[in-house]
Amino acid sequence: MTPHPIPKYLSKPSLYFLLFVFLFALLAPMPFAIISPGPVTDLLSKGIKITGDANSGQVSAPSGKLYSLSVYVSNPDRRPPGILVLESWLKGDSVVLPSEVVYKDGETTKSANAQGKKEMLKSEETAAIAAANFLKSAQPDKPLNWKVSDIKFVMKRVGGPSAGLAFSLALIAKLSNPELISGRKIAVTGTINQNGRVGSIGGIDQKLIAARDAGATIAVIPRANCRDITFAGNGLQLIAVNNLSEAFHGLIDPKFAQKLNCPA
Repeated sequence: MTPHPIPKYLSKPSLYFLLFVFLFALLAPMPFAIISPGPVTDLLSKGIKITGDANSGQVSAPSGKLYSLSVYVSNPDRRPPGILVLESWLKGDSVVLPSEVVYKDGETTKSANAQGKKEMLKSEETAAIAAANFLKSAQPDKPLNWKVSDIKFVMKRVGGPSAGLAFSLALIAKLSNPELISGRKIAVTGTINQNGRVGSIGGIDQKLIAARDAGATIAVIPRANCRDITFAGNGLQLIAVNNLSEAFHGLIDPKFAQKLNCPA
């Protein structure tokens, strides 16, 4: 039997149909959320305002940078077009997830922003309490010269609780231990509770990319996020911690920091 020859070219109607389908896929809104590296904020230079008694001589100016990390997330009520989804996949610095994985059913941009702001305000207060509790425990004979109400964090276009650990470390550096930074560029992410327990965050790869792009050489992250990392750090040292004490001592003592690597 003679095999039927494979045609070299598509007929014009078939070609036009395929082009139409391709263009439609590029322009049509897709049910995905895109998570990309977001802005970093140096908390030591402009991220914290301190008032009250603490502002009269106790506030130091540590040399170096302490960056809080964030991510951009596409709006829940605006589906990205296919071409943007494709671009995000090809660039490799973003992650594309089904919308229902990222947002609750019926969630809008307005409600998401409101919830993020609420979570951040709670995180700021909790981080200040965690820093105060840590300093009281580490230096029981040294009275605190500040109150939680003296602290105000300044973060633009950022919401959620994931800056808590960064807030606590920045307060400790500015109000007690400037040597914590020692001229380095340090990036930090992680939630925190009043007892200093550090919790996991979302978008760890994208935050590490943002840290690298900002010039950080060290990133302090929740140990619970080690299993989520696929990003090749390109020289970025990771300090993976369970609590504020580990983060503090990991930054103070290089030998101790070596014990805080993510498990292989």
